Amino acid sequence: MIIDSSYLFDLMADDPGAFSKGAELVEDGEMQWLPTPVVAEAYYGIATARSDTTEQEVRNRILGYPRIDVDEEIARTAGELLAAADEQVGGNAGVGANDGYIAAMADALGDAVLTDNVEDFEALGVPVETY
Repeated sequence: MIIDSSYLFDLMADDPGAFSKGAELVEDGEMQWLPTPVVAEAYYGIATARSDTTEQEVRNRILGYPRIDVDEEIARTAGELLAAADEQVGGNAGVGANDGYIAAMADALGDAVLTDNVEDFEALGVPVETY
């Protein structure tokens, strides 16, 4: 399972649905991958004035997840997925580059993205799971 920032943020906010989904994944032995773009989004979130989350809380939450990094294959796939989404709507699909990277990681691993942001990842054509 590829973890999106929406899931990570909901875990930090003690969302019962996110917590329950996480427990289910652990019980099922499902590997949960943390994309490095999600790490960037988490630290961006704490750096803004709109967040009460501390850097220590983020570090503690992400500590146990194995990372998947952006490499040349992921970057190429992200570009292709973003272009296909834009082509499908005949313009800008409104999907951000980080979601493109995350979707490319899901594509490379043949896995779903765990997110509350279903629309963007469906536009990118990758499997999505929610909570």
